[in-house]
Formats: sequence, C-alpha cells, structure tokens
Amino acid sequence: MLIIKKARVFFSLLTLLSGCIEKVDQGNATPKSTFPPIDKSLALKPPMGWNSWNCLGWSANESEVKASAEYMAKNLKHLGYEYIVIDMLWYGDSAASDFEAFVHETISPNPHYALDEYGRLLPDPVKYPSSVNRAGFKPLADYIHSHGLKFGLHLQRGIPWQAAVENRTIKGTSIGARSIAQPDNGCVWYDGFYGVDMTKPGAQEYYNSVFELFAQWGVDFVKVDDIVNIPELEGISRASRISGREILLSVVPDNIPYDLLRENAHMARTGADFWDVWQMLKVGFPVAAKAVQEAEPGFWPDLDMLPIGKIGIKISYKGPEPRISNLNEEELHTLLSLWYISRMPLMIGGYLPETDKIALELLTNEEALAVNRTSENPRQIKFKNAVIIWAADIIDSEDKYLAFFNQWESKEPVDIKVQFEQLGLTAGVEYKVRDLWEKQDIGIFRDGFSSPIPAHGAGLYKISKPIK
Repeated sequence: MLIIKKARVFFSLLTLLSGCIEKVDQGNATPKSTFPPIDKSLALKPPMGWNSWNCLGWSANESEVKASAEYMAKNLKHLGYEYIVIDMLWYGDSAASDFEAFVHETISPNPHYALDEYGRLLPDPVKYPSSVNRAGFKPLADYIHSHGLKFGLHLQRGIPWQAAVENRTIKGTSIGARSIAQPDNGCVWYDGFYGVDMTKPGAQEYYNSVFELFAQWGVDFVKVDDIVNIPELEGISRASRISGREILLSVVPDNIPYDLLRENAHMARTGADFWDVWQMLKVGFPVAAKAVQEAEPGFWPDLDMLPIGKIGIKISYKGPEPRISNLNEEELHTLLSLWYISRMPLMIGGYLPETDKIALELLTNEEALAVNRTSENPRQIKFKNAVIIWAADIIDSEDKYLAFFNQWESKEPVDIKVQFEQLGLTAGVEYKVRDLWEKQDIGIFRDGFSSPIPAHGAGLYKISKPIK
C-alpha cells in the first residue's frame, strides 16, 4: 500500500492557509434530473475484448497495445471480440509503474503522473509516444478504430493527488481542485488519488471534464476502479452519459447495491482480481450462481478477466512471472464453460500476440462461444459433492444448453447425470445431445443424459429435438 505522507501534509497546509473552503463560483453543473438514463443498448450482450492487466499490468506500452489490436483484428474480431482496454497507470512514468517496488512497498510516495492544466490524466509520453503535443490517446484510438475495434481505458476513482496539491483549476470553472478533494477518502490499496466530495461545487464538473477528454480521444469503454461510494458512482456515470460519445462503463464496486449498479453501469465486477489459480476458479462458482440473477441485457456482473494465454509478463499476484496460464487444459475448459454458460463478459487477460494454441482453440470455438452469445436464463441446477450442473435456455427456441463440472481431485472421471426435466424439457421425449467442445453429436437420449467428466474438467452441450 502506498502512503503519500509528504503530499498529504502539503495538501493540509495549503487547505489551512486558504481557510479550508475556497470562495468560488459554482460552475455549470447539470441538474441531476436532466441527465439521460444510461444507454443499455451499448451492452445488449456480454462485452468481449482484451484487457492488458493480467499480462502487462502497469507497464503496457503503445507497441504492445497496437500488436494486441492487430492480433484481435486478424484472429478474434469476426467472433465478436472488439474492445482493446489499457488498464491502470497508463499515465504514470516508469518509477510510478514499478510494480515490484509497489509489492515491496518501496515505490515513491509521490508517484508522478502526466496531467494537463485542468488536473486531468494524460498518457505517459514514454509509454505512448504518439500522445505528445497534446494529442493524448487520439492517435492510438484512431489506429484501433481503423482495425474495426473499440478502445478502452482504466480510470481510478478520484482526483490525482498532484491536481489537488497544486490546486489546478477545474475546466470550465474558476474552482480549484483542492476544494473538492478528500485526501482521506482515496483507495485503500493505492494512495495516488484522493476521493472527490460530490457535495462540493466543481466535483461533477471535474468528472465531466475527464469524460469530455476521453470522448475527444475516441474512448469507447471505461473501467473505473475502487467504486466504494454511491455519490462518486453516480457522478462518474453522469459524466459518461453527457460526454458526447457512446461510452460503455465498467465498474469495480465494493458494497454497492445492484439496483444502483444497474442504473449507473453496464458491467460490475463481482469481487477481487481473478488469476490462474484453481482455488480462485472454484470460488467463482457460488459467486456466479448469485450474480447471474442480477444480469439483464445492458448490465452484466463480471467475474473478471480470463487468465488464459500468456500472462504475468510484467505483473502477477506475486510479482512479474511470465507464463502460459497455470490452469491446465481441463481447468481451462472449466473456466470457459463457466464464463460461457453464466454469460459473463469475455475479456481476455493474456498477451494476444503470444496466445498459445490451446487458448486460441478454446476462445474461438464458435459452438461453445454461442452459449454466451445466444442463451438466456443461465442457472445452476445442482451443486453437490463437488459436482456442479448449469443450464441455460436458447433464445427463441425450446432447446437448452447444459454444462457439467467436476471439482473432485480423483484420478478417475466422475459420471455426471441430468434428467431432461431438470432443464425444463419434456419427460419421455427423445433429445439429441451435441458436445460443443468436441463439435460432434453424441447421440439421441430419452429422459436424461450422462457423461464422464475428468477431475477439474467440464463438459458443454446443446440439447435439442432431433430432426426427423
């Protein structure tokens, strides 16, 4: 955890000298009642794309992002993958982006960010050389758009400490950033940002100015981290809606009710960062079973990025550890079967240009992927003795999707069984079963179906009436 003691002391002295509250104009805040509702049409299906965090962490650079976009355009775009998202610290210099120093708590207490005169984040010009001369991310966004893809950024809740300490003027007002900043309401695991007091004049204007800049750059997706209070969630959401550009909003909330998340975002994380650890995947099952009850077209709970392919190049939960995902092939089938049938957003975490053959085959299996794209009403119908069964309906059809999961540690496969009535199908009727991972029909069955599933493995199937 970062402790920015010097900045906080300096900030406190400046605030005290200014009489704690500045006498400033109130700007041009838009009344809450006039804000348009969030545009659900931007996410009628779970969003699909790539996020730099699991592979490149705090140090993603322009050439790596471009290479990932090129790979997606060539290998994944035709299946619906479309977002290229740069995660945290695109605005930090090399010292601020030293993740190993962060892990060992030796990172500078005053991380240096690139900012404009209004206290808004700018791309670090070393990582993103096309951003110089006030170009920002527009050149990179234009490059990504030229490949038929969409561009996204990570944003930390709050205002950069530098903007507050230096009292930079909020765009469109004469209000200094110091008056809206809350030094003791920042992120508990990263102290580079202060909270924003949404009751203060200039607070909404600040967030408005940030999203206005994003819109000018051509940003299509914003992932906002550390959403721990409702006022800032609402302020951020309002800013995205009046930015002048269609922006899909993804949030990482903590203890925010789902009814408010649905009103203010298109995606909402369900918990902590997810990595290539079997125990983390096991924990995802009960989380997913609850989360799917909150989903609707336009709003999707999010189990997090997919730790598949080449990850850990510059960052991992233990520090940099370049590797192909530690999940074995059976566990990767489990990972994707759960994400597909629970209709989670599909954000690939591996470095795309170094995607391994197995990962690519799983990510591009069109029959399996169709479960995520064409189903509705996903539900867990059994969880007993480490055997888990999920089902989902197929839109405008009587057919069903089915997933078997075996969490046992045994060497021998477990024969998992389901009665067709459990899926909402008619008893005593014959149905065809197709294995979606193997892309082949298994046979015709009456009343029910069973299949041997290896330890940590999964099966994914389509159940349909046979054509006579």
